[in-house]
Amino acid sequence: MKKKLFSVFIFISIFCSSQINMIPAGTHYDNAYPVTISGNGTIYYTTDGSTPTFSSSSGTNNVQITINQNKEIKAFLMDGQGNVSPVFARKYYTGTLPLATIYFKPPSTWTNGACVITDMVNPNSVNGGVVDIFWPGPQMQNTGCDGWYKFGGYYENANLTFTNCFMMNIPPAAISTNTIPAGSIIYYDFTNGAISNPPSCLFLSTSENKSRNFMMVKIYPNPVTDILKINSNIDFRAYEIVDISGKIISSNKFSSKEISVTHIISGNYFIKLKDGKGNETLLKFLKK
Repeated sequence: MKKKLFSVFIFISIFCSSQINMIPAGTHYDNAYPVTISGNGTIYYTTDGSTPTFSSSSGTNNVQITINQNKEIKAFLMDGQGNVSPVFARKYYTGTLPLATIYFKPPSTWTNGACVITDMVNPNSVNGGVVDIFWPGPQMQNTGCDGWYKFGGYYENANLTFTNCFMMNIPPAAISTNTIPAGSIIYYDFTNGAISNPPSCLFLSTSENKSRNFMMVKIYPNPVTDILKINSNIDFRAYEIVDISGKIISSNKFSSKEISVTHIISGNYFIKLKDGKGNETLLKFLKK
């Protein structure tokens, strides 16, 4: 038994000593920023997405790389005993975010339309901040084409969950799909899954191939203490804050992208943002 435990200890020690770290964890910032790779040994790395070798650029114990354009960093570590770690990879972004378009066809029984929860993968943040992924997700736009809905995102890869926009995540009234991996564009039918032959009416009244109109809504900080900030390209006209029971706590005209929440007690809330066309976006936040 002692021999087995000793062998396990040696294995764990070798494994842990051969690991590398890469910071920051957030993979998008508006301006150029440094990324630090660290580990106890020699770090071999590339910044163009290619697999590093012993002939690649290297540094001892830590390496700093400036992200002044989108870069995919791959690195491995060789420690002082010659143990080599697996290759660690992470894509970093700066400046303009990649654009994505989400199309979804819910079943006809979803009378509230469709919402989508977007868990960003690449990049995993917007200017270092994590985007809200709370239930039920933002409302999608009805395209008027055979029951299809549309929403814009800012990512290269993400995990999506489509919901029926029911305010509380309580079955059976609340309905959602499984988590769906997505690239920069996806057409997903609730009944048939991902499809590659979307109906032509989705593009008849748009100039999708020339320019895209994307909706983005981000609330931060979340959790919030005093001021909830709204970052969006949608012209909102009014808002409501409701508690988890659906009770309206406050409502007002949307005259500023900063909303005071100092008057509400700690807990979970929803903010309902309304534009001039009657469309609503529902997001969840936590008041500290």
